[in-house]
Parts: sequence; structure tokens; C-alpha cells
Amino acid sequence: FESFPLMLNNLLSSLFFRIDILILKPFKGDAVVGYYQTAYKFIDALNFIPSNFTLAIFPVLSRMASNSKDAMLRAYIMSLKILLWIALPITVGTMFIARELILFFGGEAYLPQSAITLQVLIWFLPFSFINSVTHYVLIALGQQRFLTKAFVIGVTFNVIANMIAIPPLSYVGASLVTIFSEMVLLIPFYFAVRQNLSSVPFIAVAWRPIVASGVMGVALWWLVERVGLLIAVPIVGVLYLIVLIGLGALGEDERALLQRVLPQRFHSFLRLA
Repeated sequence: FESFPLMLNNLLSSLFFRIDILILKPFKGDAVVGYYQTAYKFIDALNFIPSNFTLAIFPVLSRMASNSKDAMLRAYIMSLKILLWIALPITVGTMFIARELILFFGGEAYLPQSAITLQVLIWFLPFSFINSVTHYVLIALGQQRFLTKAFVIGVTFNVIANMIAIPPLSYVGASLVTIFSEMVLLIPFYFAVRQNLSSVPFIAVAWRPIVASGVMGVALWWLVERVGLLIAVPIVGVLYLIVLIGLGALGEDERALLQRVLPQRFHSFLRLA
């Protein structure tokens, strides 16, 4: 009986991510679908990050769900931090290099439409990363049936919003609906975590990578026209890490985790950070 809700949730999740294509095509045609799907290729390429991450930690979360809810909460918050540390700079950086990414994934024929699509669509990434790990936390807590209800809410919103937004806004409308659909899905996810585990300090988790990504974005905007993309990107990547660490992102739990996964030569840096 437990496997049926999981199967249904996977089906609803697939529909959640593909309904925009099914609505976009009859309204706007194959060309617009092509622009949208080309931008989506980059998003799909990034999905391996939360997918692999959550699959790796799921056995640990399952054990903690039955043995120690406090430890599970700490692991969940740590997971949110790590995923947001990754998602937010990618989101901000993509705004400035969308054209180059589309040239790589699709070619010049998809410019500027796919680049515009990507600049909007990329903002769904932080919410998607949060939802990905939260989904598995709720499975570990035995909330499969609640997840079905949450996905029904998400899919229903997705369909209605796309029907409203796509006719006047085309691929931009579909991109905006993708963002808002992830936000809508996060609402029941959050209340379920709060009810079955604990409240989560999302502001405390997110503000440091938000500020660091903002600084990085300003620097990338200033540098890319002056030194070129290949030089600007690694410079702002280092700047992002410096600002993030300078804001105190590495607490005791974060240092302990990084010391386990990073080579020995980086441990002295972690003690100084």
C-alpha cells in the first residue's frame, strides 16, 4: 500500500514538469516549444545535483526519522544550506551568461527567444532544489499520502496558470508559471515539515547565499564586458565563496561536514574561515 502513493507521486511529478509543453504547443506552435525546450535543456542538466544529493542522503534521513528527529532536522537544514549555496549563484550567474549557454545547448537559431526564456526560467531553481530535498524528507517521515495531495495542488495550479499565462505571454508565461508552481508546491511541503518535524528557519538559511550571490552578480555584470566570460566567471566564483564565508556561512556543523568530504590540504583553510 505504501508503494502506490509513491508511484502516483512520481506520475504527478512528471506531469508537474511537462504540462507546460502540452499547453504551449497547441497555443503557440512547434517553434515556440523549441525555444522553450532549448532553455529547459540547461535546467534538466542541473537536475542531477538535487537528484543525486537527495538519493545519497535519503537512507540517512530514513534512519534518523525513526531514531532522532533532532538529528534529522539538523541534517535537513544542512542539506537546504548546501543546495542553496549551489542554486543561488547559478541562478544569478545564468542571468548574465544566458546567451552563451543557449549558443552551447541550441545554437544561434534559438536566440534571443531561448535566452530570454532561460533568464526567467532559471529563477525556479532555488525553489526546485528546496522542494527536492523536502520531498524526500517527507517520504522519510512517512508522508507519502500527503505528498499526493500536495502534488495534486501543484499540478492543478500549473494547469490553470498555464492556460491563463501562455496565450498572452507565450514562453515567458510558461517560464513564470514554472517558478510560481514550485513556490505553490513549497507551501504544503513547508507546513507538512513543520507539523511532522519542526519549523525551519528559511530566512536564516537563505540570507547569506542571497547576499553573496547579489555581490557576485554585480561583479559579473561589471567584469564580463571588460575581461570576457572565461575570465570573469572564475573570478566571481571565488568572490562568491569569499563573501559567503565572510558572512559566517561555515558554522561548526558545516566545517565538520566539509572536513569529511574535502581533501586534507583544505582543512587548514576551513579552520581559518
